Order: sequence, then C-alpha cells, then structure tokens
Amino acid sequence: MPSSRFSDYQLGTILGVGTVGTVYEGIHKESGERVAIKKLHPGVSGNKLIRARFRREMSVLERLRHPNIIASYGGGEANDGQLYYIMELVEGGTMHELLETHGRLAWQEVVDVTRQVGSALQCAHNHGVIHRDLKPGNLFLTLSAMVKLGDFGIARDLHDSDLTATGLTVGTHAYMSPEQITGDAMISGKTDLYALGCCMFEMLTGRKPFLGENFAQLFEQHLRAKPPQVSKFQPECPPELDQVIAHLMEKKPEDRPFNARAVQGVMLQIGEKYGLHEELACEKSGHDVAAESVTEKGRLILEQRIHARLHPASKVDVSWGRIAAVAAVIGGMILAAIALAP
Repeated sequence: MPSSRFSDYQLGTILGVGTVGTVYEGIHKESGERVAIKKLHPGVSGNKLIRARFRREMSVLERLRHPNIIASYGGGEANDGQLYYIMELVEGGTMHELLETHGRLAWQEVVDVTRQVGSALQCAHNHGVIHRDLKPGNLFLTLSAMVKLGDFGIARDLHDSDLTATGLTVGTHAYMSPEQITGDAMISGKTDLYALGCCMFEMLTGRKPFLGENFAQLFEQHLRAKPPQVSKFQPECPPELDQVIAHLMEKKPEDRPFNARAVQGVMLQIGEKYGLHEELACEKSGHDVAAESVTEKGRLILEQRIHARLHPASKVDVSWGRIAAVAAVIGGMILAAIALAP
C-alpha cells in the first residue's frame, strides 16, 4: 500500500476544488507512484466542525474496503497544520464528465454501472454509512470501466454522532430524496437508493428526472411528481429498467427496494435475460467474476466510451450506430420477451 506520509509526496496537478478542500495529484518522491491527495483549505482549517467532518470522511473511507469504492491510504496533519488524506488515483474521469461530453449511455452500460454502484452502496450500508450525495459527479471511472464511489464528505455514519444539524437539508438538489428535502432525522440507506434511481435516469436519458426552474419547483417535484419513463427517451431500453427506476424513486422509503443488493440482483437478472454475459480473463479472480461477467458487454461499451473521451483523436468507434450493431441480437430478445409477456 502507498505511503500515508504527506512529506513523501510532491504535489502535482490540481484535480478538483471543493468548498472545503482541494484534491491534488501526488507523486511519490522515490517510487514515482501516483496517488490523489485531498487537503483541507487553509481558510477553513480553523473551523472545528469542518475539521471534524474532514476527519469523519477520512475515517469512513478507511473502513470501506471495496473494489467499487475509492481506496484510502491514510492521512493526518501535514507540517503546515492542514489535514489531508491520500487515496487511489482514478484516471478515467467521472460519470458527470462522460455524460457532459458524450451524452446518454446505452442501456447495457447502465445495467453494468448500476450493478457496480449497487455493490458499493451495499458495502457502505453494511458498515452503517449513508453516502447522502450520490450523483454522477461522485462516480469515478477507471480506464477499464470500473466504477468507484467517492466523496463521502457529507456521509452519515450511523455508528457515530451526526455532524449535521437536525432539520438541515444536505445533498445535491437534483438527486435528493423526499426525506432529505424535508430534513428527516431518520434517513436510511433508502435515501441512496432514491439517488441511484435519479442517476440511472440521467445516464439513460442524458437529462435529470426533474427539471424545476428553481429550487422550490425542483423540491416540489421530488416530493410529489412521478419521473417520466426512460423508455420514452430510449425506446430500446428493456421495460425492467423503467420498473426498477420507478421503484427506486418511490416517495416513501419503505416502498423502495429492500436494499442495494436487491437492485444489484435485478441488474444481474437483466444481464442474464438479455444476453450481456461475456467470459472474463482469469486474472480478475480477485473480484466477483460471476457477477461481473453477467453484465460484461455493458462494461466493454463503457470502456470504449471512456477512452474516446480521453483520446478524442483516436479511432475508437462508440457511435450509436456501433452500439446498435452490437446490441442488435439483444434488441431482438427484448422484442421477443415483450411479445411473449402475458
């Protein structure tokens, strides 16, 4: 595992700037190994609450060891007194960046992404951690199209005292569950499932499920309106995806899926039904190969799309014509399934 000492690294390119911290590329001075280093802004380093939240984020990441969650290598206080932590460097950008440049994804890709995110969420929830800010910008992509959930800055740790005042609304408005909007003190992992439904909708359609002109309208829609069906935007989408998004975005938490594992299971069923299976190389045996292989065709399409975004001059073909050709047989299976449905 890489060193956790700040002094062992040379700070490189700024990878991102948030309200309380900056993420840098870090290069180990001896080995040349590259990592990501998040450091608290000097302007807020004297704020006890912000420091406590930063330490909470460090603690949460250190507990969550999972292939689909950004890996933490430890942290502490640098020589200048600023808090920092070191994590794995993920080089494929974020899902938000991919959607901004390449538009909506093919449904096969979304099935695989949802399977991976569901696995990450189940791990977090098993450890008593609710992310509370699941969105495309916090889904990081590797060059091989693995999805890594990151940014646990406002996560709720059920094993520790809450650092958010009761009744305070936290999260990103376009992905907030009704119980987040109302400031419910008893939120659960079902909040993350609602946000997952919002993310699935956006990945499949290229737009957010609700488009209020202001926060008041947006909140009202999250509280009372039903999202449109994704099949109206992507007709080739299997009906099961419409169903699972509607289930995830139910207004009452108790009406949503039982847990993230259940959502992951639905994605595996879709993969099996519509032929997304692909044999994987044996060197991936450290992962859940059986689950990965069931939706592997979606991952392969996503991998091409990631490389096309990073290397636009390359000849990688991820056009909709190409995707349609790859999915032709699958589309026939969908039509047959619909025709045979009772």
